[in-house]
Amino acid sequence: MQKRNTELKGLLKMVKLISADMDGTLLDSNKELSPELFPLIESLAEQGVRFAAASGRQYYNLEHIFEPVKDKMIFIAENGSVVFENDVNSFANVIDRETVQEIVKEIRKITGASPVICGLKGAYAESDEPELLENIKMYYRRYEIMDDILAAEDDICKIAVYDYVNAEINSHVPLLEAFGEQMEIAVSGEHWVDLSNPGCNKGTAISKIQEKYGISYEETMLFGDYLNDYEMMKTGKYSYAMENSHPQLKEICNYTAKSNDENGVVEAIRAYFK
Repeated sequence: MQKRNTELKGLLKMVKLISADMDGTLLDSNKELSPELFPLIESLAEQGVRFAAASGRQYYNLEHIFEPVKDKMIFIAENGSVVFENDVNSFANVIDRETVQEIVKEIRKITGASPVICGLKGAYAESDEPELLENIKMYYRRYEIMDDILAAEDDICKIAVYDYVNAEINSHVPLLEAFGEQMEIAVSGEHWVDLSNPGCNKGTAISKIQEKYGISYEETMLFGDYLNDYEMMKTGKYSYAMENSHPQLKEICNYTAKSNDENGVVEAIRAYFK
């Protein structure tokens, strides 16, 4: 029994950082979290394991969702452009104002696409069309509808594109051709494309957290389902692609977790820690 306890203690020390995407990963198809997640986060915190929600969502949206345990977590928002911990912004990768203007003007030319710029104070859109507004409300808690989003007075860290058709087919290609060499461009969902500064993604955010707390690749566990999780999955040994993941993500992950509708993240964490 003593040997078994020693083995478990050693195992508990192996993983010190767990990061999970939100939509398609932690959230099920009804956009709901497992009721087992908050107690698990509290238990992990007691063991000295840091838990991070890594999402394309806005920080204020994430903070609201995780209100009961927000002081026990790290928030990687806007696809790695912004990091908050204990309600303090520890990292923000701001896009040059001239670049923001150039990209927004290009997005306006794409049929079936609408720009949403994301800053430290809130998000800004130019249309209150019902479908767009419904999606904005889903991912952004603080937002403003403006005639011209380029007039927003904020530090912009991410430029999002809502594509009414299909993001990967309709918006991604022209944006990649126009800004692929100067921006980080990721398809973050069926209808979303996100643009950030070069080298700015969930993976670079995880690397900064690892460096800050002295956490290694072997001590990191990750969960994701889509292409905006691609770089993040390379930062840890325990990289889990959800069963419902994009095929390209499954190719680079070391493990597979059950789908987001089968409580995959919670079950995989519990299985690891026995």
